Amino acid sequence: MDFALSSEHQALKDTVRKFLGKECPPETIRALDERDEFPEAILEKMKPLGLSGLTIDEKHGGSGVDILGAILVVEELSARFPALAWIYVMSAFYGGVNVGRNGSERQKERFLPGLAGGDILFSYALTEPDAGSDAASARTALTRSGGSYRLNGTKTLITGADRADYILVLARSDKDLPKHKGLTMVIVDRRRKGVGVRKLAKLGYKTSSACEVVFEDVEVSGDDVLGGEECLNKGWAQLLSSLDVEHLEIAACSVGLAQGAFDEAMKYAKERKQFGEPICRFQAIQHMFADMATGIQTARLLLYYTTWMMEQNKPCGMESAMAKYYASEVAKQVSLQGMQIFGGYGYTMEYPIQRYVRDSLVLPIGGGTSQILKNIVAGKLGLK
Repeated sequence: MDFALSSEHQALKDTVRKFLGKECPPETIRALDERDEFPEAILEKMKPLGLSGLTIDEKHGGSGVDILGAILVVEELSARFPALAWIYVMSAFYGGVNVGRNGSERQKERFLPGLAGGDILFSYALTEPDAGSDAASARTALTRSGGSYRLNGTKTLITGADRADYILVLARSDKDLPKHKGLTMVIVDRRRKGVGVRKLAKLGYKTSSACEVVFEDVEVSGDDVLGGEECLNKGWAQLLSSLDVEHLEIAACSVGLAQGAFDEAMKYAKERKQFGEPICRFQAIQHMFADMATGIQTARLLLYYTTWMMEQNKPCGMESAMAKYYASEVAKQVSLQGMQIFGGYGYTMEYPIQRYVRDSLVLPIGGGTSQILKNIVAGKLGLK
């Protein structure tokens, strides 16, 4: 049993850290966060690193499918600039994984090279106003209209829809079938007539948007159905095929964010003096750091182990659910502990720990709430 990263994966981590150190200094991240500004210039500079190609095979312009590599990128980005990791996910995971696993050959040739280069961004539109955890109750309708289809409905809390080139939409295509059977995934060009996007104001993950998307009689073709028209009504199975990967990329966001919050708190605790010595010398603070470090390392090991299972084609539905809910709760706890270590200063906008707290609060919600994921684990344990 070998827990060491390969030299290639360690070099990948070092490359991302070096890039962040050069292109994402604290003052730049703070300014982007305060303005809620999309980091377009940083993304352009990231493209030559080829990071988005880690989920895409060489045939279609990627570097070969390396889920662990992509997970490590998400973790490293999240430690410094969590919102940048979410934007990276739009190309590498929302686009690369979904199209790579379920797209038709024509769709792979059309989208994957651009996704691999970071030139195309996808949004993933599952959630609706009345269909959150119960995603299979989606009402957004895909109906046949002559030789094409029409899409009507509303999605909400959709990451990056205002910046995405394409939106992967879960729609109800047959209302007479059981709810899990009559669903279809369809790729919609955001610029198509009838697509309306409204950016929502939110607490954290600034620079990466959450949007309401309204589809009003949007025309799509059979070629826009993920996997081709023969995959009509197979959307739920397609969603499940990539669900474990989604759990892992959010777990990686969580592990990275927790590490970033830990590092900020450690730096402050070594500098801040009270009663004549650095506060890191006080046992109460040391115990807080011990708890934080243990939680982060446990979450990281669970994340890496589950990623290894996935790459070995082993069933990992239970483990991916465990990794996502545990890591996201650790991220929230570590960030709040970090704020406590900062004391009153942590509550001001002058220090970055408040950004980690704000960003952490959505992680136990997005991509499956902790409660739903615990239900999945319970089911895998045979308790349902």
